[in-house]
Amino acid sequence: MEDGIDFLRGFMRNTETVRGERQGNVLVIDCRGCRLTPVPGSDECIRCMVEAMCRTGSAERIVLRTGRDIEISGAAGRAIREVSSIRRWTSPVTDGPARCRACRMSRERVMAAAWAGFPRNAVFEGRKVLKGNHPGRDGCAECVMRTSRALDQMDSGIRRVVSDMGERR
Repeated sequence: MEDGIDFLRGFMRNTETVRGERQGNVLVIDCRGCRLTPVPGSDECIRCMVEAMCRTGSAERIVLRTGRDIEISGAAGRAIREVSSIRRWTSPVTDGPARCRACRMSRERVMAAAWAGFPRNAVFEGRKVLKGNHPGRDGCAECVMRTSRALDQMDSGIRRVVSDMGERR
């Protein structure tokens, strides 16, 4: 079953063919190479827009380049910008020692799992990685605690964005 999920995740995230680039204050994402139909409200498109904005920086508008371009702006564009910002500040700042990079509970791995579950199960997926006993080395408990707090901040930030979206309707 896990192999099927990995296949599906690989199918949905086609990062080799979907490129994002800034053109002034517009983020243009070329969706023509994606195997999915661009639907701006779908989990896959939201995830792709957030990832592209994280790589290129904030933009006022987003254009999904397809046979017929789709523009995202206003409240939806603002939500993507805010979530991209959350993603950037929850990313690990440093790699840390080699033993930390290899740890199954490293912040990098926890956040990678969390953002792979975005937008529906982000915090749940991150918490799954943190579940269990942490390695007993110096600093491990503090690292796990900091990572857990980052997940909490990520959760509250995403909830705030979702709440703001509901109020603007």
